[in-house]
Amino acid sequence: MDGALATTHPIDTGAPEQDDSNVVPVEHTQSAVIDLRELLDSAEHLGGLPTTVTRLASVVSDPEHEIRDIVEVVSFDQSLTASVLRRANSAALGSRVQVKTVRDAAMWLGSGAVLSMALATSVSPRLSAPIPAYGLAEGQLWKQSVAASLAAEAIRKFVKADVPPEAPTAALLHDFGKVVLAQHYGPRVLNLLGAAAAADHLGLLDAEKRVFGVNHADIGGLVAQQWKLPHSIVEAIIHHHHTGAHTSVVSAVVSLAHAMVPDVLQQAELIDPTQLPIPCDPSLDDPARTHVEVLTGLGIMPEEYPALLEAATTRYVELAERYRAG
Repeated sequence: MDGALATTHPIDTGAPEQDDSNVVPVEHTQSAVIDLRELLDSAEHLGGLPTTVTRLASVVSDPEHEIRDIVEVVSFDQSLTASVLRRANSAALGSRVQVKTVRDAAMWLGSGAVLSMALATSVSPRLSAPIPAYGLAEGQLWKQSVAASLAAEAIRKFVKADVPPEAPTAALLHDFGKVVLAQHYGPRVLNLLGAAAAADHLGLLDAEKRVFGVNHADIGGLVAQQWKLPHSIVEAIIHHHHTGAHTSVVSAVVSLAHAMVPDVLQQAELIDPTQLPIPCDPSLDDPARTHVEVLTGLGIMPEEYPALLEAATTRYVELAERYRAG
């Protein structure tokens, strides 16, 4: 990624005017500009994405792509092919169909799911590390990321309009900025988040802005842009806390999927209620109430939320195995 883009300009989403409170503004102070450069250096130390995954993301985001395009990209990477087939033949899926080829995976699961599984191979170790400042034990951020991705898959089936297949992948990556902040600042500085939140009664999102000058959504978007992921994924990561109307369908789906994560995990009864994610804004405790504009923008009535939650929870219980780390 060009250094000038990361340090002297806001993230270019190319979208019509929207609430840009989560986007890094041009008028940031010089110290914040230096911080962004250093944060991106830390992101590079975490490692980039394999070229095959980046190419696959570009193919999947093209609305004209065909199954043979997916097969062509993945099949030339033997390691990635083996990983995708292993995940596709997880215990939950294997009882119904055996996936023997990348073409089988694309036909049975869809190109978006193949992209998410391919990306999981690269990012699951990084999203599995504990981040105590965010109340995240080992493996917890990964579990939340998977829940968001599978919720996005469920949302696609409730939306009457076409939802681009990269939406679940964007949901899988939506909180990656937390990993970068943890890598860069370490536990001592990250603990300032809790102190700032408690002292000024702030949600974690506002506390990040107060302490770091940016928030994890900003950083996650910058990293996705640096990885050369499609614009739709970058924009969705940046705006995943936006509760108003969205100009991008992918962004709206990811925002709703993110908000659904505590409900999905609680309904799945797979974790202790005390381990639910700490909300960046404690007031956003009921997506059917806080995300009305997002829901209606997607053509989903708020009263349909319980059915959507049930579908997302069922999908999580059935398919989370495909994203098991490894």
